[in-house]
Amino acid sequence: MQNEELAAQRQEIEALRNEKGSLEQHHQGQLQDMEKNIVGDVQKIQDEVKRHFGQQKAENSRLQQQITTLKGEKTSLQQQILGLQRRIQEIEEQIGTD
Repeated sequence: MQNEELAAQRQEIEALRNEKGSLEQHHQGQLQDMEKNIVGDVQKIQDEVKRHFGQQKAENSRLQQQITTLKGEKTSLQQQILGLQRRIQEIEEQIGTD
């Protein structure tokens, strides 16, 4: 009787060990799948961030070029205004002396 109970207990222990091993393998597989998915997601995000940084860098460069161009145009217009103001003054002086 005790031998039968002992044998049953041993079988139950063996079954529990097998179940434990099976569960560990299952969970290990799930962890590996999750890790693979997370690594893939992180890589996609890094690639997207790099792409956006590249686009932003190009946009910044384009805007800086526009700023430089506009500054040059502003300087040119200021010089033209000064020249026209001098010309107006000269014409006014000529009209005043005639």
